[in-house]
Amino acid sequence: MLARLQAELADTREQLRACQESHERNHSALCAIADGIAVVDTRGRVTCLNPVASHLTGWKEDACLGRRLGKVVQFTDHQGRSIDVLSEGFSSDPDAIVSLVRRDGHVILVDGAVAPVHAPDKRPLGAVVTFRNVTAATRLNRELAYHANHDALTGLHNRRAFRAQLQRAIGHARDFGTSNALLYLDLDRFKAVNDRGGHRAGDELLRQLAVLLRKQLREHDTVARLGGDEFAVLLENATSADAGNVAEKIRSAVIDFTFAWDGAEFRIGTSIGLVEFDNGDRSVERLLSIADGMCYAAKDGGRNRVMVHGAANRHAPAPGLDVSHRPGARRDDPTP
Repeated sequence: MLARLQAELADTREQLRACQESHERNHSALCAIADGIAVVDTRGRVTCLNPVASHLTGWKEDACLGRRLGKVVQFTDHQGRSIDVLSEGFSSDPDAIVSLVRRDGHVILVDGAVAPVHAPDKRPLGAVVTFRNVTAATRLNRELAYHANHDALTGLHNRRAFRAQLQRAIGHARDFGTSNALLYLDLDRFKAVNDRGGHRAGDELLRQLAVLLRKQLREHDTVARLGGDEFAVLLENATSADAGNVAEKIRSAVIDFTFAWDGAEFRIGTSIGLVEFDNGDRSVERLLSIADGMCYAAKDGGRNRVMVHGAANRHAPAPGLDVSHRPGARRDDPTP
């Protein structure tokens, strides 16, 4: 009997030693993992928090054991709504980023996953929540996406992004028969600013004009800098009268604008080509070509005017602007 008890005790000690070694191996593994890991029981209470999770959340492991996960690791969506990741998961949208509110109130961006844990007999034991800090990577991706679609100087859409918007508008017009308009703008007397003040003056003028253009448009209109001193505006769901009014509003705002630089004041203007489109089959290239041609016609016809494709154009130059015209001059002619 004594020998049997001694053998059972030795076996129990061996099992305890194996369990302890297994626990230590598991703990070492959790500590070595680069992601934050929180282990919870079937009631959603924290049973383990690895050092990375402790660092990310601001909680020490011994201070959060037995607390509900939502009290320790607070996840919110982009609207600030709390997320119960144990029941909802992180997100079905791979592009969605979840926020983690640290114990000190600071917020970081994370992504992660939740995996259930079962015993060998299939009994639920709880879950493992893994998450990692993606704040820097997310911000970098957003900056790269922004710069890929926006002009570095003015912050307006660039040519690539504008073409994509125009293509989408063409498809929408074809499917739903909406009326839209494209404006093509080229500045008048821009070279005079560059000649007098240098490229720094020209760049500052373009930045100020970008702000001025935005103010003349509706919130959902798209304005882009195509390059140099050329701009484009996409007016969606706009009647012929709407488009004409916006074009004239832009023309008037630019001619009334005075640019001051290094003690000098400059008056500029803009020549605008306007083309309307609805459910036709015109392509992006065709629309831009027509609008550009009408802009050239506005330049060739005396500058500082709006030329509408397929309409009688009688827009006269505003008083006070030098619009002297030399026959045969191109739109990019250096003469101011």
